[in-house]
Amino acid sequence: MSEDDGESSSDGPPTGSESDDSGSLGISRRTMVVGAAGLGLGTVLGVGYTVLGDSTSNRSIEPAEPDDDGEASLGELHYILENSGPEHSQLDVTAFRYYGDEETIQVSYRTRADDVEDVPPQRQHVREVGQMTRMFSEYVAQNGEKGAVVHAHIENPSDPANQPDGYLVRREWVEKFNSGEWDANKTLNTVLGSGYTDEALENSS
Repeated sequence: MSEDDGESSSDGPPTGSESDDSGSLGISRRTMVVGAAGLGLGTVLGVGYTVLGDSTSNRSIEPAEPDDDGEASLGELHYILENSGPEHSQLDVTAFRYYGDEETIQVSYRTRADDVEDVPPQRQHVREVGQMTRMFSEYVAQNGEKGAVVHAHIENPSDPANQPDGYLVRREWVEKFNSGEWDANKTLNTVLGSGYTDEALENSS
């Protein structure tokens, strides 16, 4: 897997645009976050929400600089989330774990939604979700085999951004994007629509 900040045929959904309006992302100024209702929407989308942490099959993944072997690793995914793409979208990853039994990649990060100047908090949230989606699609496109879903968790959700506590990025969604079946708008909106709150997730269990 090679690190490339430029555009390519396998680049994932965009992480932002020059405008704060819907633009190329196809979403409104009001971020599409369903919060507690996300569990119901997730059922419709075929999303499986799970409370992680009890599995003995989990392991922490350290970042690894990409190489040119043509096969993406989890360590390389960790690295590109933090270092590839537009600087304003790069994620402050605080934990990256893989749960083999559930085929789940859990990524925790700290949002910069309240810290980036001259950018509305909701817009920064969309950028960060776009980064997660784009880099996972790149990982899948470059033969990354592990992980059926990324379970993203935001450690410090922003109230002004109306951020959820987390959201999901499923492999089948980015495969549809990579194949051209879904465009960037549909892919990103589907990811945004999977948002959930910790309270709703715990109550569902």
